[in-house]
Amino acid sequence: MPAEIVEALPGAIARARDDLAAGDPAEVLAALTTLASRRGFPLPDDLALELDVEVMAGWPRDLWRRAFRAVWEQFAYRRLPEVADFRRHIAEDLEERRARLDRLDSLRLKLETVRLKRQWDEEARGRRAGRS
Repeated sequence: MPAEIVEALPGAIARARDDLAAGDPAEVLAALTTLASRRGFPLPDDLALELDVEVMAGWPRDLWRRAFRAVWEQFAYRRLPEVADFRRHIAEDLEERRARLDRLDSLRLKLETVRLKRQWDEEARGRRAGRS
């Protein structure tokens, strides 16, 4: 296993996690409130609005903003857009980011397994050499 990969992996994982960092619930709430006001839509009840904000604030900020802009420009129904209406604009990018982090975590675990196996093999050889 090339040392460059081992050295670069923690940074790549950190960047992948940063790319998935959650957005700001206050920003999401303000945007939904503005959209509802602009279009004359009633906001959902407190629990539904809270859940919508929680889900969408869990998305990375740049993806949330892209989804909001797309809905702002393209949404034509006579109701407040729902989470799925926003998500469809970013679903592919969101899944790709999650998959990238999963692949990097998988590689990290495989490298750690290889490292541990080598360590255990060396310890076993040392014990055998000590008995000879």
